[in-house]
Amino acid sequence: MSDPANTWPHCVISLDAGWDVVADAQHANPEYANELARLATRHGAIWRTEDFDVTLDELLRRNEARPRADHVPEEYIRSSWKRFHHVMFRPLNPEDPNGNLLKRMIADLYVRVTPVRGESDVFACNFTREAFLEGRWNTRTINARGL
Repeated sequence: MSDPANTWPHCVISLDAGWDVVADAQHANPEYANELARLATRHGAIWRTEDFDVTLDELLRRNEARPRADHVPEEYIRSSWKRFHHVMFRPLNPEDPNGNLLKRMIADLYVRVTPVRGESDVFACNFTREAFLEGRWNTRTINARGL
């Protein structure tokens, strides 16, 4: 997948370190935005999108007001708006884990989730040996003790 803003490596490094990440690039292509959401999910991060529904005329006006060195080619703005505007402004859904603590724990590479024998909906969550040895502490690994 193309990474137009070179966001991917920065997000991976930051998520690996347990930091919060804001990817503020355009990401108008829903396929790319979904890939970032899946990356967050794999790291056990809570993610959300913020879309700002701006008219094409307003985008062009704002671009004109920018310093010349920061101008985006008008044709790029027009073609991107035409191509993606109709698919934006709806929530992403790569198996949304945001409201589900168990899914966030399962998604965290440093948390081991084990079903409790004899129970259908009870799970034990423990931080992994790697979390301990590598100091991979975040809210999930800290709370995985005895959950």
